[in-house]
Amino acid sequence: MGVRAIVFCVAVAGLAFVALSLAGFVSTWGFDWVTIESEEPEPESTPEPTSTPTEAPPPAPVVAELEIDPRYPPDTQWRVFDVPSALNVRAGPSTAHEVLGTASLDSTVTLTGQVVESPTSGTWVQVHANAVSGWVFAAYLTPAG
Repeated sequence: MGVRAIVFCVAVAGLAFVALSLAGFVSTWGFDWVTIESEEPEPESTPEPTSTPTEAPPPAPVVAELEIDPRYPPDTQWRVFDVPSALNVRAGPSTAHEVLGTASLDSTVTLTGQVVESPTSGTWVQVHANAVSGWVFAAYLTPAG
C-alpha cells in the first residue's frame, strides 16, 4: 500500500499551519499535527522622493526683432523722470529680471531701438545707461531736449 498524504495550509498573520496526516497513522494514532512557523520578510519600504527646491532662473528676455518703433527710435537721448531717486536697469523686460544698475532721476539714457510690449506690464525699452545695457520701463522716460 502506498503512502498518502493530505496537506492543509492556512496562512494567518504570517504563520503557516500545516496539518499532515499519513494514511497509516490515521486509523491507529489519529491525526498528527505539525506546526511550522514561517517569518515572512517585511516588504522593504521605499523612501518617498523628496523634492529639493531649486530657484528657477528668471525668464529669458522676450525680444522681438521688429521694425523700429517710431515712438522709441534708436540712438536717441531720453530723460529719466517720475521716479523717487533712480530707475532700475534690468537684465530683461520685466521686474522678474535682475537689476544690473540704475539711472538716476533727471539723467539721460540712450535707446537702442529694441522695444517689448507686454500685455501685463506695459512697454519696456532697451537702453544704455551709465556703461550698462539693459531694460527700463518706458513710462519713466521722456524725450530729452
